[in-house]
Amino acid sequence: MAPTATSPSTNVGAVPHRSGAKARLWFTGLSEKLLYYGNIFDVLAQHHPEYVALAWGTLKCLLVVSVSSTSPFSPLPETHPVTKPQAVTNHATTASKLSASISHIADLLPQHAFHLILYPTREMQTAVARLYACILKFFLSALQWYRDSRATHAFKSIFQPWDIRFRGEYEAVAATAQQVGRLADVALKAEVRDIRSEVVRGREDWESVMREMSELRKENQRMQSSILCMHQEIRLDLASQRVTLSRVHLNQMLTLPLWDSFPTSGESLQFCRSIRRRRGERTRLPLPDVRKLEAWSSRGDNAVLLIDTYSSSVAKTFMVDLIDLILHSHLPIIWALRYANYRDRSMSVTDIARTLVLQTMQAGADRLLNNPFPVTVEQLRGAAGLDEWIAILSRLLSSMDHAFIMLDADLLTHATAYERGQVLGMLDLLRSKLSGNVKIVTSTSCVGPSYVRELEDLDACIRVQTGNAEDWRKTRRQRRPVMRYRKW
Repeated sequence: MAPTATSPSTNVGAVPHRSGAKARLWFTGLSEKLLYYGNIFDVLAQHHPEYVALAWGTLKCLLVVSVSSTSPFSPLPETHPVTKPQAVTNHATTASKLSASISHIADLLPQHAFHLILYPTREMQTAVARLYACILKFFLSALQWYRDSRATHAFKSIFQPWDIRFRGEYEAVAATAQQVGRLADVALKAEVRDIRSEVVRGREDWESVMREMSELRKENQRMQSSILCMHQEIRLDLASQRVTLSRVHLNQMLTLPLWDSFPTSGESLQFCRSIRRRRGERTRLPLPDVRKLEAWSSRGDNAVLLIDTYSSSVAKTFMVDLIDLILHSHLPIIWALRYANYRDRSMSVTDIARTLVLQTMQAGADRLLNNPFPVTVEQLRGAAGLDEWIAILSRLLSSMDHAFIMLDADLLTHATAYERGQVLGMLDLLRSKLSGNVKIVTSTSCVGPSYVRELEDLDACIRVQTGNAEDWRKTRRQRRPVMRYRKW
């Protein structure tokens, strides 16, 4: 902390005497007490100044200029001097203030050296050099005073007290120290200003970076939107191309020579419908069988529906009615029905599986085009046995959630030449190898009662009974149309 222009406090009582004579201590204490009440004695001396003034002035002069052989190396005075009465001799005052000034200067030197390290500017170097010069000048004067004799101290106490000899040099040191402190404050403010400028520049750079990042983000969003649009266009193009290729592939498979010997699905269904109309038969189901039929259609696994009736024609009529009902419900269904002159052609169970594959491709064309095509032309051409055609049929049906398969009993018995084992083997392959929810419908006349019981024990089928003998007799006794002839 820089010393102020005011002189440091005096503390004569704190300055020990070299000789330690009790008389001098007593005399010093007496001088302090008398000078403490000096203003009062000045007022009292004015009562008869012609008698008292000369004596009181002489005593006061002796008290002020009393010689005290105190040590110049007194303890440090208080940092903040306390106001005391001016009752200390000039010699003691000079010694005390010199000690306090040197102590203050010792405290100043590390502080201003640190200022010089922190702010090594030309102005700071000049101010610190001037401070050191003032300190050296003050130290030289103090050293000269300490080297003087007692007589010289007594003489100088009267003619060169502290205020006359040392006050100016001490105030020069204080002013120079304050100048160094002000330069340090100005340098600190300059540093704060530079830091603030750097902060402002950093903020501007940050705002610029944020603007650039915002622009880059917008540009990235535009690029993402454009890429997304391009990706959607490419997907649409690829989807359309895939659908086109799948359609070409499907048409190519549908035009293979493998299907030339088989009628279309519409032709066989139309043939069965015409027979139903010609016979004029209608089937009815009892209420328990209707509930069985509903439970069978809602099952989530492969199941067989066996039609049990007194006549094969009634079973065929019921199958055609069931096909019409499923088609009206817009559910996927394929069938292997008899067609015109089917007995004149030789068939096998492999041909029936091939017919089911053809109808699956025709009925599920939309689903096959929307998904990767599960079958290739080479697979169709290379398939030979029943197992291979059933595997192809399973891959085609995998694109459907559920499907119905209708198998005409007459067509099965014709294809197997009444060998029931082949029919049962084909039904087992369809029931076990097909994937998904597939419902198979046929008549009990082509499988036999033992197989029906076996499936019922496995809970793999349900059996419904339709028609009765009375319906058959009513149909047989229908009135024939009467031919009427016009008389001429």
